[in-house]
Amino acid sequence: MKFDATFQESDRYDAELLCEFLPEWLDDRDPGDTFIHEVGENAVAVALKETFRMAPAAGGVVVKDGKFVAIMRHGIPDLPKGHIEQGETPENAALREVEEETGICKLHIVKELPPTWHCYPMDEEWRLKRTYWYLLESEETIQPKPQTEEGITEIKLIGNEEIEDFLKNTFRSISEILRKDLCQIVTK
Repeated sequence: MKFDATFQESDRYDAELLCEFLPEWLDDRDPGDTFIHEVGENAVAVALKETFRMAPAAGGVVVKDGKFVAIMRHGIPDLPKGHIEQGETPENAALREVEEETGICKLHIVKELPPTWHCYPMDEEWRLKRTYWYLLESEETIQPKPQTEEGITEIKLIGNEEIEDFLKNTFRSISEILRKDLCQIVTK
């Protein structure tokens, strides 16, 4: 069998197929796991850019005395994070967002953590959010003030006793990608 399409033509065709497939898959109430293979990186990148509005974000895991700071946002355990403003670095966004959402000041970055990706519908379009995560510490005593206008109702320190409950009830992207780092914090 002779295949005459150039690599670019093949990528374009794969991108078109993915652009048709992704919205249907996203709208499926029970899509299950999907395996896509033999599709070039360029085709995937094109399809993602055409299907999703990119929503870069940054957040932090604030560590204090062998525990980390968690928030309750809209009834779901989460970590403080938010959108990166135009011209802002992920590091500065993480520091700003954590302070805004928790009231914790004098934060500094200890190290970068793995990023997470997740998608969600908003305003009749799909968003793809890459969140840059950082391990943070504060020089101050933690006196949290939840940013209620962002749906944050509670801020608490998660220790060894609460870690499994947090991981079970938070977003899958956080529990799967940051599990190891979060568990290391509470076992020190």
